[in-house]
Amino acid sequence: MSDDIAAETAGSLRDALARSDRMLLVRLRSLGDSILTLPLLQALRSWRPDLRLDVLVEAPYASVFLDHPAVHETLILRTRSSPAGWSKARAAVEILRRRYPAVLNLHGGPTSVILTLASGSRIRIGQASFRSAWAYNFHLPPSDRVWRRADLHTVEHQLTVMRWLDLPIEAIRDPELCLRAPAGAAVEARLAEVGIAPGDYIQIHPTAMLPTKAWSAENFARLGDTLADEYRLPVIFTAGSAETRVLEQVRGSAARTHAYWADLRLEELFALIAGCRLFVGNDSGPTHAAAALKKPVVVVWGSSNYVAWRPWGTRYEVVRSDLPCIPCPGYSCAEYGDSRCIRQIPLEAVAAACRRMLGSGLAMGS
Repeated sequence: MSDDIAAETAGSLRDALARSDRMLLVRLRSLGDSILTLPLLQALRSWRPDLRLDVLVEAPYASVFLDHPAVHETLILRTRSSPAGWSKARAAVEILRRRYPAVLNLHGGPTSVILTLASGSRIRIGQASFRSAWAYNFHLPPSDRVWRRADLHTVEHQLTVMRWLDLPIEAIRDPELCLRAPAGAAVEARLAEVGIAPGDYIQIHPTAMLPTKAWSAENFARLGDTLADEYRLPVIFTAGSAETRVLEQVRGSAARTHAYWADLRLEELFALIAGCRLFVGNDSGPTHAAAALKKPVVVVWGSSNYVAWRPWGTRYEVVRSDLPCIPCPGYSCAEYGDSRCIRQIPLEAVAAACRRMLGSGLAMGS
């Protein structure tokens, strides 16, 4: 597409959106993606406070959008792990019933394409690179072409539609992750039961979606012991309900007694993160939650793209290797076979980053 045609298309879409009273954003899949979508929602609300923004999200991540001031309604799609919400068929019927003038698909997978088409919307926006690009009548150009640089963070990538349409982005705002009062009360009660004062603990989340992003459980255990000894602070290890095996591995390697919580609901996990002195984790959704909640963060980095996925909007330090094969898709280690990029990161380097964050409070990347 030539620049002139692209500009004409952008102008047409901008005018159409300016006349629309409602819009659906399809944001399926991961926790980190969901959190990093919030600046886009916030920018759209700043541009059009009268625009009713609804979000279609999978059940495990609905807490990111519930009660958010930029979201009018959160439509919840059930999953195998979280049966609450609509089936795909019910979601298609409900979306069609709402007659959205515009739908923006931020995911592009098969389910999101089907539901975008089911909307019957006259404005269907998706990236030109999506596999089913034919399903959209407005195609977003590549983000690097729109921003005219390649070193884009995911927050900026999500905001490409605003940039392309020349809509106002006065300043890219940090994600506003809203805390729910009942979850906060539940976490405070649980902390009191184990004798931990709110705001006076270190939280370590040792899990990740892929093995190439996961530092070893033994190293996390030794890190927890080290920080507990040096700072006399309790350490709480957290994980999802399907990740208890990792916490058991940590517990089996730890020399000190720590708390191990794998039964928190997502909004409770957010509340717990909000009260910690320091958050330590891999490149994962909870790490993005900690960044959104403005907590000091130390990240042990593996195979993923640091520029695109580093913590956004908080003080942080990333500890990573410099192997030439980084970044990679991360589903397996094609170069070495053993996820050397993250497994070779020494304990002392991570402990030193934690000391800097707990001591001086200065943020830096390494």
